[in-house]
Amino acid sequence: MNTIKIFTRTHIGKKHNKILRINNKFPAIIYGNNISNICIYIYNKDVLNIKLIDFMFSKNQYIYLVGYNNNTITTKILNIQYHPYKNKIYHIDFLYITGLMTSLA
Repeated sequence: MNTIKIFTRTHIGKKHNKILRINNKFPAIIYGNNISNICIYIYNKDVLNIKLIDFMFSKNQYIYLVGYNNNTITTKILNIQYHPYKNKIYHIDFLYITGLMTSLA
């Protein structure tokens, strides 16, 4: 199971995203059909061992995001933005898969 620990962002914008990237984190967003957008951030070290590009083009492989309101959210990756010459992720867009949110309790 491919899980990534997430944290909610309270501050959004260019300045705050730059601070995240300096601290080895990157911004991401979860959006879907019946939910409002959820702004999150992820540590770089948490995604190093996952081949994210494989999840973009496969039909039935999901990424499980752990940590939003003590729930696990099932998502698909829609877009990954990389730094032009550093091998770092700049931003990820996740698509929420409806009906697949489970509680950790």
